[in-house]
Amino acid sequence: MPIFLRNFLFKIFGAAILFSVWAKHRLMGYRKPNTVSADDRDARIDYVHDVMQSWLRFLPADVSVKNRAVLELGPGSSLATGGLLLAHGAKSYTAVDAFRLAVGETGDFRRDAIARFNGTMQPDDIKAANAVLDDFSPPFQYHVDASFDIPAICKGQTFDLILSCAAFEHFDAIETTIDGLTKVAKSGCVSLHIVDLQTHTNAIRQRDPNNIYRFSDWFYSLLAFPGQPNRKRPIDYVRAFERNGWVSVEVIAAKSIPEDQRKMLTAGLADRFRSPDMDMHMLDAVIISRYP
Repeated sequence: MPIFLRNFLFKIFGAAILFSVWAKHRLMGYRKPNTVSADDRDARIDYVHDVMQSWLRFLPADVSVKNRAVLELGPGSSLATGGLLLAHGAKSYTAVDAFRLAVGETGDFRRDAIARFNGTMQPDDIKAANAVLDDFSPPFQYHVDASFDIPAICKGQTFDLILSCAAFEHFDAIETTIDGLTKVAKSGCVSLHIVDLQTHTNAIRQRDPNNIYRFSDWFYSLLAFPGQPNRKRPIDYVRAFERNGWVSVEVIAAKSIPEDQRKMLTAGLADRFRSPDMDMHMLDAVIISRYP
């Protein structure tokens, strides 16, 4: 099948999916941040472990979790990442979100995630973490506000490590979010964000990962819903962090389209995604920066 015909058919299919997801969110609201079943405890723990291992893998060699005040953006349905960060020696953990998705999670689940983690943790840090995972009070805090005004939510707290995983792509205005991070960052703060740049719907994600970029801005915004991927590209994150005074901004391609498929999967995109600086071959990006 010719590439242009294949991509046209995927555009039609993607538009139908976009409409169905929009309708579902209109009827049911934003309820689930990932595809892991709430009833599958093992899969939920595996997901949390994968997030933690990814953070540890991509942290710069001179940066440790130990003794840091950590802020996580958009933790979704689990705060077990916070338990693992504390078990790795973090001084404190604060999570902020616009949706109250993690309130049903128990302290026992977080302790189980720590116990099953395959990594180096000190017994004293594990003990200290396990003692604070039942209630949302220092050093383990969870704040939810629909406005997602980070400085207001944090109420004077400041941080020297800011993390997120598959969250930043859901923020409507990354410039506003990064401005908020700048206001709560200590000098020397390290910011690390794993950004999922792909189409999120499983029905089309593997076969046409750039599907959401096939639509014009007006059509995509017409079917907007809470949590919709914002279609920001790595260059947008770099520019936004640099405008806010962050330095040493680095982009790591954690996952890319294979070379033999790039011509097909990057063709037929909306005009503004066709320039080389959009890096449309990149599917998952890690954005790392430092606040001087």
